[in-house]
Amino acid sequence: MKSNKKYRRYGTLLYFVLKIISKTLRVKIIKSNKIDPEENYVYASWHNNLVIGSLCFLDIGKTAVLASPSKDGELISVSLEKMGFEVVRGSSDKESVKSLIKLIGLVRKGYNAGTPVDGPKGPIYKVKAGMLYIAQKSGKQLLPVGGAFEKAWIFEKAWDKFKFPKPFTRMICLVGDPIDIPKGADLEEYALILEKELNRLDREAEKMLKK
Repeated sequence: MKSNKKYRRYGTLLYFVLKIISKTLRVKIIKSNKIDPEENYVYASWHNNLVIGSLCFLDIGKTAVLASPSKDGELISVSLEKMGFEVVRGSSDKESVKSLIKLIGLVRKGYNAGTPVDGPKGPIYKVKAGMLYIAQKSGKQLLPVGGAFEKAWIFEKAWDKFKFPKPFTRMICLVGDPIDIPKGADLEEYALILEKELNRLDREAEKMLKK
């Protein structure tokens, strides 16, 4: 219990640090013209782009996000709650039935949903089935989200090489074309499609920052 309280304090501190730094960022969000602003979606991004994804999601209406039940998840969930997201605690693995069922229910009620698809523990840049499963079962399209910071701190010892923006830097967020995942589709096949698209969006954002 004491450990959870400690991580919640860290989460509160992280929220205020991010809030201050985000006010200094020069943010550009570019979305596919195939996205229906009246529709809700299932969003997917890499774990090291968690800050980019969170800032991109702020303007899309009510959104539910998945945070792991770990101590790190406690830290992250506090920040996300304070940013206005509905936080569901649980794993992104397909086997974590309760959290996935809850997210599917929220999506069917009109919520957007999102979580890093290679989290909570990796391996890095390898898509797990959780968000694909939610999109498939809810009947909603999947939206890939990529991006980059012009200058950022990279946590090299973290499994995901987490990226945190430096003050007064530029950030580009790219939201790709909606992806349909039909009932009965092979989720492993779509995981590879999503993996390639997320990597492409990240590379494209990096190129844009160099111009």
